Amino acid sequence: MERYLTEMLHMDTKYVEAMKLYDSLPLLFKGTYRIYKVNTGGVEWMALQPKINVRLSQLRKNRAFLEQKQQMNVAVFLEKASFYSKDKMTEEGIPFVIRNDTVYLPFMGFLLGKKQRELKPVTQFSFLTQRILLQGLYEGYDHVTVSKLAEHLDVSKMAISKSFDEMEYMDIGVLDIGSRRRTITLRKGDKDAWKRIRPFMRNPVIKVYDLQEDIKLPVKAGISALSEYTMLADNTYPTYAIEKKGIALSGIRDMKQVGRSDDIGCRVLEIGYFIGDIKTNVQDPLSVILSIGDEMDDERVEASVNEMLKEYVW
Repeated sequence: MERYLTEMLHMDTKYVEAMKLYDSLPLLFKGTYRIYKVNTGGVEWMALQPKINVRLSQLRKNRAFLEQKQQMNVAVFLEKASFYSKDKMTEEGIPFVIRNDTVYLPFMGFLLGKKQRELKPVTQFSFLTQRILLQGLYEGYDHVTVSKLAEHLDVSKMAISKSFDEMEYMDIGVLDIGSRRRTITLRKGDKDAWKRIRPFMRNPVIKVYDLQEDIKLPVKAGISALSEYTMLADNTYPTYAIEKKGIALSGIRDMKQVGRSDDIGCRVLEIGYFIGDIKTNVQDPLSVILSIGDEMDDERVEASVNEMLKEYVW
């Protein structure tokens, strides 16, 4: 890192590990980071380098703690970082150095980096990207290319490529990026992948229609879908799903919806995508979880969700 900083900043940079400092810090720091005292062209500052993979939220908090305690500027040393992490750190003014990639030291007025392919910033996955990832958790992917995935899902290669851009930006650990192509690898029933992916998932429900009459659509969704997967009793009315692309032809938007004091005949969820491979004409389990929202507070619902996941996903 010394050579990289010296070459990038055109200033002599030296650093030494602050061994005595660890004793005055919480034990977390000694086990998780290396801490350096740095001198660049006479300017003294400190660097925090993770020994293990550390989430940005923890890195942010630990860096701020060290900076306040030492009353010195503290930058983060990283071997690599996602586009998302770099954008967030730059946006928040967190100094960082990524080896052979980027130097961002705002306290010295530096933002230097190599030219990279631009990725559009995203904070939440598109419906197509969400569908790809969920199907990967159900089916498993082993170095699947853009072309193969486009053929499998019957969508354009350009659409799949844009979804890969979202995954690359978020750095969720499912893409293999080579010099010529990108592939996706996702193990079937991977709980760890689900934990990484879920914060960026969206509710697949675009709009809810509570209708006076039961129009008996073929696809069950929400609580009705959960009831299909488990022994949970359904609501007094059925819940159906219809994709956004079919809502206009259905005439549902013109149907009479219930008033405050009326009984619901059925609930229709307009959804952004549908995965029907797990159980015929039933919304897929992980999308059910993303759809039911506040109903998860019910202990019976939570127990049924765990039962469904154990039986159909994990």
